[in-house]
Amino acid sequence: MTDSGNPLLAGEPLCVVNIGIDLFADTLRQQSVPVLQVQWKPPPPQDEDLLNLLDSLI
Repeated sequence: MTDSGNPLLAGEPLCVVNIGIDLFADTLRQQSVPVLQVQWKPPPPQDEDLLNLLDSLI
């Protein structure tokens, strides 16, 4: 996939690094765009009250 109308790409082939949502990467792959998928999740909360609340639910 190329986009000669975008001056940032300047007609170069597109290659994407996708962080998180697999659906986005899958959609790009269906369009023959090379994708590097990175599995990432937000860090756990550090709020002590929130941690205690979550512990009480388990």
